[in-house]
Amino acid sequence: MNLLQLSGIEDNFKIKTKVCLKCKTEKPILEYAKHSHYHDNLDSTCKTCRKNLAKLRNKLRKNAPPMPKICDCCKKPPVKFGNKKNLCLDHDQETNQFRGWLCEPCNTGIGLLGDNLDSLRMAVEYLKNK
Repeated sequence: MNLLQLSGIEDNFKIKTKVCLKCKTEKPILEYAKHSHYHDNLDSTCKTCRKNLAKLRNKLRKNAPPMPKICDCCKKPPVKFGNKKNLCLDHDQETNQFRGWLCEPCNTGIGLLGDNLDSLRMAVEYLKNK
């Protein structure tokens, strides 16, 4: 054991890293934007993936049909959710194809359930049994 290890100073010289949820690559924390809603105050997606996602959304938005007045999922007009009142552009995470315009609660709910039919079916079954 060296003097740096004994003093605990060695930890200050290690580069801290994090795994990006999108590309699954371990990168230095400098590759992540600050985000106050996460426990480590860093975004869960690296800056490169965030930039690529922004480009994709801009491309999809240009080719998407006009935003309707109601959510394509719940068929209700969007309610003020945080500081937003518009509908969100929804796209398939695997094919990157536009799916529809969703209100913030529907978009968040589908995303938190893993953006897949199996999780949604399990949630429906749970609600049926309650």
